[in-house]
Amino acid sequence: MAIKEFTLAFLADEIKDASFVGWLVKEGESVKEGDDLCEIVTDKASLVLSVPEDGKIASQLAKKGDRLENDTVLLTMEV
Repeated sequence: MAIKEFTLAFLADEIKDASFVGWLVKEGESVKEGDDLCEIVTDKASLVLSVPEDGKIASQLAKKGDRLENDTVLLTMEV
């Protein structure tokens, strides 16, 4: 398996700036594409982002309260 980084832009192109609310998965957990991944809040909405592809969560880089900009790396996954 390869390690791949996933960014806010990859998960939600239309979002330019958001606050990180929390993770809905744990490090080391196996996930499938489309599973709920995390919650973020923008100036317009509260959103749940989905897992972009099947794999295993290697590391979660965003923390509760972080201000995220487009292209911020949220996590790494073994894919």
